Amino acid sequence: MRNIILLYLFIVPLLFAQESETSVPVAVAVQTSAEIEEDASPELDIETLLRSRIAELSREYLGVPYKAAGVSPEGFDCSGFVYFIYREAAGMDVSRSTTGIWTSGKNVSLNQVRPGDILVFTTVRAGASHAGIVLENGSSGVIFIHAASQGSETGIIISNMNESYYKARFMGARNYF
Repeated sequence: MRNIILLYLFIVPLLFAQESETSVPVAVAVQTSAEIEEDASPELDIETLLRSRIAELSREYLGVPYKAAGVSPEGFDCSGFVYFIYREAAGMDVSRSTTGIWTSGKNVSLNQVRPGDILVFTTVRAGASHAGIVLENGSSGVIFIHAASQGSETGIIISNMNESYYKARFMGARNYF
């Protein structure tokens, strides 16, 4: 993109100057390949931006209470939270049920999850019954955010896959990108 801009700013005026009867001196900036490589910064792709937005927006709802069948900032259940965040942050529709989340998307291994991927658990019944959104996968493990309905903490909380409760109930992860 930068090279195209340089082309229009510096080369195109030279062409017009050559066509006219009066020559106008034009300064041309020339960069060496080393300078171009030094300036080159990786551009973020749309997937990375959406993943980041999903993680950022989900953190804004920390502490919102758990509400059965909830799908709004007044209260969420786990799949309602995932559904709401994906829709608001990325304009994407994911299933409103944990079973639907489990049976759609692409399977991704736990060690390969990235922010925005969805973790699925079997908790209150056999099969998919809980879901959360990955915030990070780093040296401290896979950190995720979800709407918890049982235990000492309820509502939108952040948890770690290293916790024995979640490790024992983990079914798999889904990628929707």
